[in-house]
Amino acid sequence: MFRFQLTTTLCYGPDSLSALSDLDGRRVLIITDSFMATTPLMAQVRNALSAATVEVFDQVIPNPDITAVAAGLRAILAFGPEAMVALGGGSPIDTAKAVRKLALEQGHRTDAGFYVIPTTSGTGSEVTSFSVVTDPHSHVKLPLFSDDMLPDVAILDPEAVATAPPRLVADSGMDAVSHAIEAYVALGHNDFSDALAEKALRIADTYLVRSFRSNTDLKAREHQHTGATMAGIAFQNAGLGIVHSLSHSIGGSFKVAHGRLNGILLPHVIEYNAGVLGVRPSYVSDVGRRYVSLAKAIGLTASSDRNVVFGLVGWLERLRRELEMPGSITEAGIDANEFRAAIPTLASTARKDFCTSGNPVPATEGDLAGILHAIV
Repeated sequence: MFRFQLTTTLCYGPDSLSALSDLDGRRVLIITDSFMATTPLMAQVRNALSAATVEVFDQVIPNPDITAVAAGLRAILAFGPEAMVALGGGSPIDTAKAVRKLALEQGHRTDAGFYVIPTTSGTGSEVTSFSVVTDPHSHVKLPLFSDDMLPDVAILDPEAVATAPPRLVADSGMDAVSHAIEAYVALGHNDFSDALAEKALRIADTYLVRSFRSNTDLKAREHQHTGATMAGIAFQNAGLGIVHSLSHSIGGSFKVAHGRLNGILLPHVIEYNAGVLGVRPSYVSDVGRRYVSLAKAIGLTASSDRNVVFGLVGWLERLRRELEMPGSITEAGIDANEFRAAIPTLASTARKDFCTSGNPVPATEGDLAGILHAIV
C-alpha cells in the first residue's frame, strides 16, 4: 500500500492574508525574525489579526540553532497562545515547527491552528513535517521529522514575496528546483508526487528567471510561489536524496545559502545517480530514465536517453548562470584547501543524514567524498 498525505490547507492568491480572520478572539504567537518584525508585511499581518490578542517572538536567526528554538519554547510557554503564526523564510518557519513540537511535548497545545506565511518561494517548509536546526557546538545541521510539525494552514499571498530581492529569489528558487528533481527520483516517489514535481519544474522553467529579473512581475512571483509549494508537497511524500544530505553537511560548516549549495550539487548528483559517468556510451540506468522522463516534461529532447540526461544537466547549468549563481564551492567564496581538508568529515556527516536513505542509488562515504571533490 502507498500513502499520500495532504494535511495543510492552502490559502493562495491575492488577499490570502484575510484567512487570518479565522483567529479572531484567539491568543496568537507570531514567530519571526527581527527584520521581518519591522516590515510593512508584519503590519498587514497584525492588522489581519486585529481582533486577536497577539504576542511577537522575533529572535529567530538565520540557520536557526537549538538555542533559538529554546528561546521560542520559553516564549510560547510564557504567553500560552491558542494559535501560532510563522512569518518569514525557512528559518522562522523551521524554528516555529520545532518550537511547536517541543511545546506539545511540554503539554501545551495550539489547537486553534498553526498558520505559516512564507516570504520566500523555495523551502516548501509550509507543507512539510521536516525542520532543520543546527547544533551550535558541532555545527551539524539536524533534520527533524514529525507529523506534529505539519502546519494546519499555509498562506501563499503573492504580496509576501513581492519585495524579495533577486539573490533571495535565486537561492530559494533553486531550492524549489532541487526539491522537484530529487522528489521525482526518490525511493518514495509515486504518481501523485510525480505530477506535482513535474508541474513545479515546469513552473520554474517558465517563471523563475522572470521572477529573478523583476519584482514587478507579480504573475511570475505568484506562480513561482505556488510552484515551490507543489515541490514541497512532492518531497514531503516522496522524500529527498543526497543533494540535500550533502547540502546539510556543507551548510553546517560553511556559510553558503542552502539553495546555492543545491544548485552546485545538482548536476553532479544527477550524473552520479543516472549512471552516465562510466565508459559505456549508450548506458542509462533505470534511475537515469526517471531523469529522462522529467527532462521531457520541460521539453528537453535529444538523440538518446543518455544525451537527455546531459541535457537536463545543461538546463540546470544555464538556469544557474541566468540566476547569477556560483557553479563551484570556490566560486561561492569558500577556500579550496579548507574545503578539501573537511571532505572526510563532510562525507561522513552526509552519509548519516536522513535524506540519504531516500536517494535512489546507494551512496558510500567514498561516493559522497567523490562528489564533494568534484564541486571544488
